[in-house]
Amino acid sequence: MSKSRFIELMAKSMGQTASAEELTELDMFLEQFPDYKKKYNVTNALKGNGTEATETKPEEINGNLEEIWNRIKNLNENSANDTKIKPMFRWQWVAAAVLVLVTTGVLFYNRAAQQDTLTAENILHEIHVPYGKTEKLKLPDGTLVTLNAGSTFSYPEAFEKNSRDVSLTGEGFFEVTKNSKRPFLVHTARLVVKVLGTVFNVKAYNNDKTVETTLLKGKVQVELKNNPEKKIILLPNEKLIVVNNREPKSVKSKEGKIEYQVTELPDVKPDEVKETAWVDNRILFTNEMFEDVAAQIERKYNVQVVFEDRALRTEQISGLLDKETLKEALGIIELTTPFNFRVDGQTVYLSKKDK
Repeated sequence: MSKSRFIELMAKSMGQTASAEELTELDMFLEQFPDYKKKYNVTNALKGNGTEATETKPEEINGNLEEIWNRIKNLNENSANDTKIKPMFRWQWVAAAVLVLVTTGVLFYNRAAQQDTLTAENILHEIHVPYGKTEKLKLPDGTLVTLNAGSTFSYPEAFEKNSRDVSLTGEGFFEVTKNSKRPFLVHTARLVVKVLGTVFNVKAYNNDKTVETTLLKGKVQVELKNNPEKKIILLPNEKLIVVNNREPKSVKSKEGKIEYQVTELPDVKPDEVKETAWVDNRILFTNEMFEDVAAQIERKYNVQVVFEDRALRTEQISGLLDKETLKEALGIIELTTPFNFRVDGQTVYLSKKDK
């Protein structure tokens, strides 16, 4: 029997994967060692030797196998001339061979199990919501999330760390399951929102002028990415507005740099909060610039809005869009703000109406 064949058969025998033919072949080889011919004798001897499997380097394993095989081979060749060889001596080397095989198996098994664990902890689910759609999902901890059109959201297969971390580009409405031992963190490009259990909305589109966090219930802590030492606490019915590196309109810090603004929501009914109207597939706007409302129209109706007249972008408009078609929605806005529009496929062209 060759060395490789002996190692293969012994490994299969110990792992209980050997076929009947392979076990017969191994038994025939072990006939040369009558004191431990039976597999169970070898196994019992190995278990009783008090040796614990430890991590062994591949080169050490190869060296041990080479030496063990040479010993067994020499014993077999010299058995006729050396009748005084003690059975125990031969048993020790065969047991050592099996031990190395078992050690190698334990090592590979532990590494594989560790790899499986690491993979499970790092599996991320990424959700892309196209324009014209919204999506609702339930996270592993029971937290409910509603994602607005044009959003990308990622979360792990399981929350196994000290915090529950998710990432958002776009807009999401969160109803977080309370867990004081594992805070819930929403990471965006500009800020991180930290909560224990609450209801809030985060709007963080890359192309919007601002990033907004609106709190409805509970309490949240917001950390700015460019100023992590500053912790902003929001209370119910408060909104944080952070400039998103575009033509900022916000308050200035004492140093004169534009940072953020905290405002209080109007005292209105829950279904009249414009920041969360999108959850019910509505657009509610009051004295907002047309270009900002146009961005919401693009997401709701899956279109691209092109302003052929730049002056029209800054027009202040108000209204409510609910179940109207695209043309009906544009017609409603047209009642208070005169303009012309034409729809070509998925593109809407807006121009100033001649007086």
